[in-house]
Amino acid sequence: MVAGVLASLPRAALSIVAAIAGARTIGDRGIMAGLLVVALVVTLGWVVLAWRHHRYLIGPDDLRIEQGILSRQVRAIPYDRIHDVALREPLVARLFGLAEVAFDTGTGGKDEAKLAFVTRDEGARLRDTVRARRAGVVDAPADATMVQEQEVARTLFVLTPARLLLFGIFEFSLVVLAVLAGAAQQLDFLLPFELYDWREWREIGGGPLHWLLGLGLAVQVVAAVLGLLLLIPVGLLTGIVRTALRDWGFRLEETSRGLRRRRGLLTLSDVVMPLERVQALVLGTGLLRRRWGWHGLQAISLAQDSKDQSHTLVPFAQMAEVAPVAALAGLPLPGEGQAWQRASAGWRNHRMVLSAVLPGLIGLGMLVLPLDLPAGAALPAAVSLWLVAVVLAFRQYYLWRHNRHALADGLLYSREGWLSPRLAIAAPAKLQSAELRQGPLARLGQYADLHLGLAGGTLALHGLPVEQARAIHSALLARMAAVDFSAANLHAPDPPAT
Repeated sequence: MVAGVLASLPRAALSIVAAIAGARTIGDRGIMAGLLVVALVVTLGWVVLAWRHHRYLIGPDDLRIEQGILSRQVRAIPYDRIHDVALREPLVARLFGLAEVAFDTGTGGKDEAKLAFVTRDEGARLRDTVRARRAGVVDAPADATMVQEQEVARTLFVLTPARLLLFGIFEFSLVVLAVLAGAAQQLDFLLPFELYDWREWREIGGGPLHWLLGLGLAVQVVAAVLGLLLLIPVGLLTGIVRTALRDWGFRLEETSRGLRRRRGLLTLSDVVMPLERVQALVLGTGLLRRRWGWHGLQAISLAQDSKDQSHTLVPFAQMAEVAPVAALAGLPLPGEGQAWQRASAGWRNHRMVLSAVLPGLIGLGMLVLPLDLPAGAALPAAVSLWLVAVVLAFRQYYLWRHNRHALADGLLYSREGWLSPRLAIAAPAKLQSAELRQGPLARLGQYADLHLGLAGGTLALHGLPVEQARAIHSALLARMAAVDFSAANLHAPDPPAT
């Protein structure tokens, strides 16, 4: 109960600050103390009632969880619907030797059921019992601590502290400034000045600001550049801290149940992703990190933890380290001699025109329409907009040159992006749907978009020549129809192409 209250404090921080600020206006300390005592008693009473009404039962066929005070909720989850059991240890729970147990049922990345918190031993017992019952061991004990499964786990990837530091540098982020801005907006009633009044900011700046404004434009530009440079260490530190909190101790292992991933500094997570539930892999990189060969590998899977939209398998590694993991998942990376195909030229031309038409028309309107502009300003403004239109059009051209796809060896490959390329690898037998889409322009240009259904993500091929799109669509449907999802081993290779 104590851990639950402490864990909920960050979510209630804004309400607590607002309540304290409102209580200060009362002035009478006796009344303030009385209100705080009443609030504390009510809160603790509610927590105790919630704890007494939150129960779970490991039955012979399913797991049942009952919770709720005014509105009761009872969940019954058959064991064959539970893909795996994940243990997480947030910082508050670790202080009390507790853990959170999340039962993954593959419901679009959300946990069907969660128990927060139980002791570490109880969490391990629940995990082992549910796994045993799911495997068909009906006499697995539910009232005694089970001996954890002994298996040899093969280490696939480890993120060392030195590489974690380098990864954090590449994860440059200014999100801390956004957080501070959001907090200032929410708590502006506590500030001693008006946040959005520039005159008050000028008074706060005082003498140094007036001194800077009197030194001329060149000095002001230099000061602005120095101010921007000060953001660099802030962004680097933010990226390093965020990366360390998320991926400290990152370890990926191969086990008999699938790929086991453990990571986290303050919040420890231990999840297992069954290989047969991997639908696709996504290999990504960044504008700078690609120059040194650093990539990250994620899996789009039916079995996902609720904290991620996809499973991170390898967060920061070279291709030689990524390739074995992809091959183990049954979705190997394409070879050097892979025959790639591009979207149709008609789709490319339409994209170029559509991206350039708006700035081009605005620039033309500045010359034709009687706008109230300074003398001689219309033509430079129009030319600037036309240059923007040309840049946008050539951007679509370069994207077309770098976006490619291929259907080979029973796998679908899709490469997208120019500065930060992204490669998606999908197993057709594990796709849930394949849909052809054609709008008016697509029918005119004889091309189509192919949208593929994934439980944990999206994948689409844009601008395919219509005959090629229909051929790929038919091939994918044949592979999907050849698999009986109610009984098939999804990790088996795809049937040969016809």
